[in-house]
Parts: sequence; structure tokens; C-alpha cells
Amino acid sequence: MFQEVGNIKKVLLDVNVCIDFLTQRLLDYRVKKQLFAIFLDYKLEVFIPSFSIDTIFYILHNSLNIDKEVAKKAIQSLLNYTLLLHVNDEVIFNSFTSNFSDFENGLIHSLATNKNIDCIITSNIKDFKKSTIAVYRPIDFVSLYED
Repeated sequence: MFQEVGNIKKVLLDVNVCIDFLTQRLLDYRVKKQLFAIFLDYKLEVFIPSFSIDTIFYILHNSLNIDKEVAKKAIQSLLNYTLLLHVNDEVIFNSFTSNFSDFENGLIHSLATNKNIDCIITSNIKDFKKSTIAVYRPIDFVSLYED
């Protein structure tokens, strides 16, 4: 499922993309720069699931061995450019009955649907095969905005 560029106003970043933004991991620097430029130039609202913050911190600090204070500051910096989406009872119950085999992905999809998000940006697009809203890899999202 694809969204027309003019119809995209609200995007949700999956946890893996957030981690890639903050590190030298999988996301190419040019793609990071282009993504942020698109977010700013097109005045898109960029959201992160609030329940992803602890996962981001855990991976930065424990898996990638980034100093605790540096990890906190990196996350705070990301939060300066994004908004947190919070779950409610409806989101949780819908994720239990979703077609997603992975609960977290079902929760992300349910949250995005509940909050009228236009698309999800993730590095693991295969995790969202059953999505009813548009899902893009970062590079594919950027390519939507290329002339």
C-alpha cells in the first residue's frame, strides 16, 4: 500500500529507524539527512511510540555500549524533533486481535491506525506485511520526494 506524497502529513518511526538515526548503524548518513529535510520542508508530524523509548535506551546503552548519559541526551535530542504517541486500552486490545504474529509490531500498527498516522517508516518492512496503512523503508520514503 502506498500513499501519495501530498497526502502524507503524519509519519510514525519504528524503533529500528530511531536507533539508526542516533547511531552509525544501518541507515546511511545521506538518507538520514534527506529524511530530516523532508520532515522539515514538508512540515510533517513525526511520531515515535512512547513504549519504544525504553527499547531505544536499552539498545543504545546495553547493546551498543553507549554511555548512559550520552544515550539519554541522544534520545532527548530525537524527542526535540518528534512527538510521542501513547497507547490506550483500545490500542492494546486491537493489537491482541490483529493479524500480526509479533505483538510489538501489532501494537505499533494498532497505534498508527488509532492515531490516523499516514505511514510507518521501518527498516524491517517484512514485519508489516499485514499493514492496512502504507509502510516504507527509509530509502523508499525518501525516493517518494525525489524529483
